[in-house]
Amino acid sequence: MLTAIILLLVSLGFVLAEVFFPSLGLLGLIAGVCIIFATILAFEQGQAIGWAFIAAEVVLVPSVVWGGFKLLPHLPFGRRMILQGPATDPGAGIPEHDHLEGSTGIALTDLRPAGLARIGEERLSVVSLGGLIEQDTPIVVVAVEGAEIRVRPQDEAGSAS
Repeated sequence: MLTAIILLLVSLGFVLAEVFFPSLGLLGLIAGVCIIFATILAFEQGQAIGWAFIAAEVVLVPSVVWGGFKLLPHLPFGRRMILQGPATDPGAGIPEHDHLEGSTGIALTDLRPAGLARIGEERLSVVSLGGLIEQDTPIVVVAVEGAEIRVRPQDEAGSAS
């Protein structure tokens, strides 16, 4: 019985080592062999002990893998293994255009439905809500959703409200 428990603990050590030191599955293979032999030895002690070992393995192996991956970023060599993402402010990259709602401008290109427009002093990418809008048509901003500025021709927007 003691041998089976030691083999189970050794196999969990190899599983943890596989998380920390990727070995192309060699450490995982050794862990699998240890688990199989531990289970065989447990079943030799009795069927109830064998099934208890299987239940323990089903719980312990995923727990050790999960714990290893949770612990890895906090270890010095783990921080060197894992790339850190760029440090950016939340929301950086999406310009704020909410202040443009209701503003007027002119289409610089044909909007089919997307294109360029000048709104105030800004040259922006916009999307037409009413289909094709020809170049040099006066437009009004009717909505801003994230990075998308939605426009309509000025005469349609005026008659719709």
